[in-house]
Amino acid sequence: MQTMLKFIFTRIINKVFMYKNQTFWSNDDFKTNRLYWKDNQKEDSIPIRIKNLKLLNNIFKKHDIFYFLEGNTLNYIYRFGELDINDHDDDIGVFRKSRNKILLLEKDLNKLGFQIIRSNKYMISVCRDYRYIDICIFKNSLFKIGYGNKIFPKKFYKSFKKINFEGVHFNIPSSSRDLLEIRYGHK
Repeated sequence: MQTMLKFIFTRIINKVFMYKNQTFWSNDDFKTNRLYWKDNQKEDSIPIRIKNLKLLNNIFKKHDIFYFLEGNTLNYIYRFGELDINDHDDDIGVFRKSRNKILLLEKDLNKLGFQIIRSNKYMISVCRDYRYIDICIFKNSLFKIGYGNKIFPKKFYKSFKKINFEGVHFNIPSSSRDLLEIRYGHK
């Protein structure tokens, strides 16, 4: 498995372009990563994904960056107490004011084995051990909040609580149950 991983990701890294000393993945690279994990030993990725979330939690705590579980990562941890084995990435959210602060942590992230593979006004993606986390950049408006074309009523992100997953207390929206019903339907 390691040989195949090295081959695939060497191919990705060889195709990437450099911009201001950043190495970014193309859309095809994200697709290759998604397809690889779809067709291979998904259970092997769960410990990597958990460790990635824990490492990111530690560095964000250390630098006082508030974040919360987002998307299908929130959905599965909240509803089932585990990560979705079929998910190709993990998702967390931050508010826009934290974006530049996260980018300034590149050296600290690199020391932990992470590489920033995407950075735009909606998202920063970091990858470690061939698994990546999307850090969704939430923008506030008067009644709405969200990133990219994913917009939600602001009421779902007014307050937060903690959920324990794998010994770490992660922030989640206080009204996660209602938010997840809107986004993913009933359990």
